[in-house]
Amino acid sequence: MMAPMLAVGSRVWCRSGEHDARSPRRANSSRKASKARAPKRGESPIRRAVVVVSDVAETRAIAATAPTEDAFSLGCPHFDTCSGCSSSANLDDFPELRRAREYFAKSHGVDAFECATGDVTGWRIRARLAARMVPDDTNGGQKLALGLFARGSHDLVEIPHCVVQHPRLNDAAALIAEACSRAGIRAYDETTGEGELRYVQLTAVGRDGCRADLDPDAAVQVALVWNAPAPTAESGPMSAPRAIALALKLWNSNSADSPGDIEPPNGMRVHSVWVNWNDAVGNTITSPHWTHLKGDRFAWSGHGDAEVALTPASFAQANAGAFDAALARIRGLVFKDAAVSELYAGAGPIGLSIAATMTQGEDEDGGSVRCVEIVGAAAETFEASRSRLPESVQKRVSMVISRAEDVCRDAVRDADVMIVDPPRQGLDPRTVAALTGGTAAPTKADGGDEGVDEAASSAAAAAGREEKKPVVKEEKKPMTRAAKRRARKKKKAKAKNASQAAVKAEAAPKKKEKKEEAKPAQPTVKFPAPPARLSRLIYLSCGFSAFQRDCDALIESGQWRLTHCEGFNFFPGSDHIETLAVFDREETGSALWEE
Repeated sequence: MMAPMLAVGSRVWCRSGEHDARSPRRANSSRKASKARAPKRGESPIRRAVVVVSDVAETRAIAATAPTEDAFSLGCPHFDTCSGCSSSANLDDFPELRRAREYFAKSHGVDAFECATGDVTGWRIRARLAARMVPDDTNGGQKLALGLFARGSHDLVEIPHCVVQHPRLNDAAALIAEACSRAGIRAYDETTGEGELRYVQLTAVGRDGCRADLDPDAAVQVALVWNAPAPTAESGPMSAPRAIALALKLWNSNSADSPGDIEPPNGMRVHSVWVNWNDAVGNTITSPHWTHLKGDRFAWSGHGDAEVALTPASFAQANAGAFDAALARIRGLVFKDAAVSELYAGAGPIGLSIAATMTQGEDEDGGSVRCVEIVGAAAETFEASRSRLPESVQKRVSMVISRAEDVCRDAVRDADVMIVDPPRQGLDPRTVAALTGGTAAPTKADGGDEGVDEAASSAAAAAGREEKKPVVKEEKKPMTRAAKRRARKKKKAKAKNASQAAVKAEAAPKKKEKKEEAKPAQPTVKFPAPPARLSRLIYLSCGFSAFQRDCDALIESGQWRLTHCEGFNFFPGSDHIETLAVFDREETGSALWEE
């Protein structure tokens, strides 16, 4: 009997490895990669799961009783083909962590850089899965499947038993695939631009604000990314009736009391259904256009003593457990009743969890929190979250919708503690300048030409005004007979030995090329040194290379010294580290590891 085949685009993958219909080069590369991941002779074999458990508690019970050598191993049946994880063993020791330890040891004298790794299974509470059409072995036709792309390609790999995802996300993916099959929904085809369902975004939601990864029976917030333009105000979402029909079918699975309703796997519950409208060409997964169709608008998640509201448009950490560990550490690093400014705040879980610890009362000396976020949708969820804080604290908590680079001056000036949680690119140049007293390009926030570096402007003007010397053309004199004879002899000599002439021509000095005019230097803004009031900077980084650049700039400015650093493994199975660093002003404080 032939092994079951998995279709991926125009290729067919064999799950058993007996046959591989890909190109010889791709197939050989895959076999080499699999061979490299296999345990060598004499080493302890990596544990592989024979039966994939579908319950969080059971998964962790098995992990707790596993041998010590397997404590940080995945044992996922999809690892060989799925691109979601780059490592399946020794998940607490990965290349970027080793690079971080080397950097802190050599550059900052930190001998023990610690990195916390929590649960390695069942931790992912938000997942984005692609939808594509694949061959259906049962009827010889095609079916809609959900999964991730194979490494280095856009070939879909189904991951129904992913051990990294919360088990309810796997159940939700199975429910959606079955609902699409019954409704005849076609998946998106990126080669033709046709089809309906492009992606799904699934978020586990714990009951009563409980952290989702701790709730085995968490519900799932479902977002369908639909291949259609955003509906107009006149037409509404009914301009895509098949999307509405699919959403209703998913929502009705909660009761499943009517003919044709789908019984959800393992009693899974749908928290809410949203549609994201995206008809753009390219790899962008979601657009800014969202429609809420069914269920609660907000998914609530507890962080410390704060309750944080989220929608599918909100940025949310996929690993709630690791994020909460970092949050607890950050709260302990903030001075009591400090004025806190947070840049790149997202939905505001860091600032809100700090606000929940502030002294209650009308006195502004009891501390304050101001969050800055560029995404306008964050304002709605932040206000909903703020309303659940004590009333006396609410007045001292606010959010500004703006780019960090446009408000960094005020953020630095009005704070005792600054918190930054930038994207992987790290801090923008203006925020670095505001923290170090450096220079950066001006924006409208600087009031036009106000504060522009006059020296740079003068140099630019001088470069633009540099005069060119006039070119004087000399008159040609008539050639004498002797000159003409010499010219003819030279011409004949060159014709007889063309190759030699070519060599001579190459060896001859070339005419100097005309120098390009120097481009005028861009004007810059000189930022003042940060005020003495700002005494601590807390930096949570998700891009280590960018962090190294920013860390070096902060220390080299003479304004800051690194006093604490540690790592968090937010994505077990990947080569990625989240770095938490504390910088105190150079003239104050001692390193936490020196105390």
